[in-house]
Amino acid sequence: MIKTKKSLGQNFFTNPNLAKKIVDIVLQNPTDIIVEIGPGQGYFSKLFREHGEDFLKNLVMVEKDDLLALNLKHLFPEYMIINQDFLDWDFEELKKYSSESITFFGSLPYNVSKKIIEKIVQSEYFKTTAFFIVQKEVAEKYVAQPPENNLLATRTNIYSKAKKILDITPESFKPRPKVMSSLISFTPEEKQYGELKKKDVKKEFDLFLQNAYKQPRKKLANNLKNYSFNKEEKRIEAILDRRPQHISLDDFYYLFSNISKI
Repeated sequence: MIKTKKSLGQNFFTNPNLAKKIVDIVLQNPTDIIVEIGPGQGYFSKLFREHGEDFLKNLVMVEKDDLLALNLKHLFPEYMIINQDFLDWDFEELKKYSSESITFFGSLPYNVSKKIIEKIVQSEYFKTTAFFIVQKEVAEKYVAQPPENNLLATRTNIYSKAKKILDITPESFKPRPKVMSSLISFTPEEKQYGELKKKDVKKEFDLFLQNAYKQPRKKLANNLKNYSFNKEEKRIEAILDRRPQHISLDDFYYLFSNISKI
């Protein structure tokens, strides 16, 4: 039995019935490649191999733990095992699959789940719905809508639509975490907000959002007082008179697009 490492935020999934249900959800739409982040002992990987043997071209497993990666290579000699921190991985091995359908999945370490999801949804390889197990509190932040909006949800909505699928109790893991978890999906947002995805505009808009949410209890007119807007537009006045959590991404985009150029 391989011991978990607290430093890597390892909590191994141990609920067989729920694992099968989750794999069925992930595979409900056909996919060519599954990229599994932090497969650990291969609990979900075995089910992906069993359920996807008729259509799955490859299972790419990215595992940071050296011992676990070595074990995975013995268990899954037919698949690609990448012994590397996912946040350091440059997706080099996925280039040959650029024309294939790629599904990202992982039961993510709580301490780096946001960074991992951000890297994926902003990647050129994020073209189909991705699925992750994360802390329930974080999942609820991703799916938040006005009047409970937040910076994390607003940023992520530029690239994807988040949906919380089901909750998972601590008993489904070993060792047991102290909090509830959730399965959440992210579906690519391809048609809207293309301007915001451009490198130079992306940085400006991100700074704009940070300022907007700097003091959540105050109105946007106060948080964005260093910006000048075309206030002849009645919609702008109405948006500035509200708190950031009451504002949708569409409203933020409209406001940002009407910043006066001095």
